[in-house]
Amino acid sequence: MAPYARTLWDAARAEGVPQTLGCEAPGEEDMPVAAYLALLQEALVHAGPGFGWRLGQSVKPTTYGVNGILLLACPTLGEALQQVLRFESLVHDLGRSSFTQQGDTVEYAWRNDCAGHPAADALAESVFAGIQTCAQWLVGQPIAGFELEFAHHRDEATAQAIAQASGARVRWGCAAHRAVFPAALLDWPIPQANKTLLPLLQRHADELLQARHPREGGIVAQVRQSISNRLGQGAVKLADVARDLHLSTRTLQRRLLDAGVAYQALLDATRHELACHYLATSAMPIAEVGYLLGYQEPTAFHHAFKQWQGQGPGQYRAQTRASG
Repeated sequence: MAPYARTLWDAARAEGVPQTLGCEAPGEEDMPVAAYLALLQEALVHAGPGFGWRLGQSVKPTTYGVNGILLLACPTLGEALQQVLRFESLVHDLGRSSFTQQGDTVEYAWRNDCAGHPAADALAESVFAGIQTCAQWLVGQPIAGFELEFAHHRDEATAQAIAQASGARVRWGCAAHRAVFPAALLDWPIPQANKTLLPLLQRHADELLQARHPREGGIVAQVRQSISNRLGQGAVKLADVARDLHLSTRTLQRRLLDAGVAYQALLDATRHELACHYLATSAMPIAEVGYLLGYQEPTAFHHAFKQWQGQGPGQYRAQTRASG
C-alpha cells in the first residue's frame, strides 16, 4: 500500500501536519496497517474536522498503483467497479468492498477492518471520498445524486464538511458504511478506455495478486493454510484455526491484530482466490466449487461471489474462458 500511504503523507503535509520521528515518509515498501493508522490519527489531531474526506478528495490514479491504470482502461464505470473489488488487496489491507444491485439501485458497501481504532471513522470517510473522486476522474464529470451511510455517529463539524464537499445525502449511525446510487451510473463510459490494453493490465494485476501471498509469513500464512485445509468441512471458525495452531482464540486474535489483518478478511480472501482459481482452471460444477469452499447452499456461494467479484460465478467463468 505504498502509493496509498504516500497520498496520506502528502495530504497531511499539505495541511501543515508536522513530520514526527514516529512517522517517516513512505518509501517503495508497503506501509504496515498500524503505521498508516498512526499517521492518519496524527493528521486528524492537527488538520481538524473533515480531514478524512479531504484525504479521499486528494486521490489520483497513482494512489491506486497498477489498479489506477487498470481502471482508466475499463470501458465503463461498472467494469471499473468490478476491478476495484477484484484487486482491492493490491491497494491496501484496511478493509474490503462489495456491491449489490437491486433493480435500478446499486449499494456499494465497505467493511472497515480497522473498526475500533481512533482513526477508523475518518478512514471510512476517506474511502468513500476516494470512491467519488476516482469515479469523477474516470468519467470526466461530476457525480451527484447518491446517498452516503456511515456506521459511526455524526460529528457536527465533520458532517457539515462532508455534506458540503460531497453533494450527497448523508446519514449517520447506520448498519454499515455504504454508498447508494442509481444503477445507470454503471453504464457511464470512461473516455480513456483501452480495450487492447485492458487484458494485459488485468493479467499483470493477477500476477501481482498471486505473488502477494507466497511472501506472507508468520501468523498470516499459518492462518491461511489452516483455512484452506478446513474448507469443505463446513464453517471455518476462528476457534478451529486457533486449535490447529495450538493457540487460544484470544492469542490468535491479538497476533492477527498485530499483523494488521482481521480473521474474517483472511477467510474471505482465501475463499475468493480459491473460487476464482477453481472457476477459471477447472470444469468443476459451480455448486461443487461452493461446497469445497465451505458453502452448504449454492445460493450462499453465488451471493458471496457476486459481492467479491461484482458478477456471478457462471458469468466469471464464461468471461475468463473467453479472454483466455
